[in-house]
Amino acid sequence: MSPRPDISKDSTVELLTAQGLKIVPPNLIEEHPQAKLPLVRLTGSPEEIGAEHGTKLSDRIEKAFELYRTKLFAQWTDASLKATSLAFFERIQEFSEPYALELKAIASHARRELWEVVMLMSRTEILRSSTPNECTSVYFKESRILGQNWDWVEEFENLAVIFDVTRQDGFRFLALGEPGFVKIGLNAAGVGVCLNILKCQAPTGGIPVHILLRKVLDSTSLNEAYHAISAAERATMSNILIADDSGKYFNLELAGNQLFALNSNEVEVNNVVVHTNGFLTSKGEKIDFPEETESSAARIVRAKSLTSTQCGRHEADMLKILLDHEGNLPICRESEKIFLMVLPMELYQRL
Repeated sequence: MSPRPDISKDSTVELLTAQGLKIVPPNLIEEHPQAKLPLVRLTGSPEEIGAEHGTKLSDRIEKAFELYRTKLFAQWTDASLKATSLAFFERIQEFSEPYALELKAIASHARRELWEVVMLMSRTEILRSSTPNECTSVYFKESRILGQNWDWVEEFENLAVIFDVTRQDGFRFLALGEPGFVKIGLNAAGVGVCLNILKCQAPTGGIPVHILLRKVLDSTSLNEAYHAISAAERATMSNILIADDSGKYFNLELAGNQLFALNSNEVEVNNVVVHTNGFLTSKGEKIDFPEETESSAARIVRAKSLTSTQCGRHEADMLKILLDHEGNLPICRESEKIFLMVLPMELYQRL
């Protein structure tokens, strides 16, 4: 593996978009505050990163909170949501004091109560009763290309952003995120991460999965990322695909406090790793009542079919899979299509 290059904060990040499959420079949020999927640059200490985050995204955080509160958490009282969110914050603070400081700064500078921002960060665990019907992730081992689409609530199409974060020590990552927290992306060490939400009857309440994703983005190696997740207090249901620029990966399924590291027979077709929103572990009998939607089952079959007949291993091949519209339950669902992320693992050289 070649030495890591210096990364200039003045470089323009190139993002693939589904519209015409063009490569376009993102708009800086300071210059285009209403742009779809703008670039948000955050730099410094946890408090400074949080302060910039809260200031630059205050309007989007307000809209995101109202959307979750009225559309997805309508059955909750404010008192219950507040108590649940603050319980998550206590666990986050024990897990990582810097993340806790960042969350406090986001809330303060966005003029929100702390529990409201933590609610956004913990939405996956709070929404545990919802049946996932969302994403497809793919990793080309040979060409080191990692990608996924993100199908979520349509109203978030105008709220999501690209975070370009440089820590105080100079370490940098690029990630797709919702207002208030980062989600999936790639860092300057060549480590990338994707997420597929799963469902079973195991209890939730550990470290929110989006905090675990952030820990991956802050990791300098694949092994560091894996050990951080395996050592954490987990009580969530998700598939986390971590891959690097050497062709190695960990494909993890979380079911409550259980962790299953999937083997190649469970997730690979023709040297390509695929996953949707259903458990693939051969140890499924150890999971309490795993569930999968028809959409997830159809998408994994279709993705494996496209992978098994595909000769190329280029970004265009990844796009053909993630933008596929075949069938009644396609990989790319136009009615709720949000965004597509395709990350060549050498992308850190472009940052």
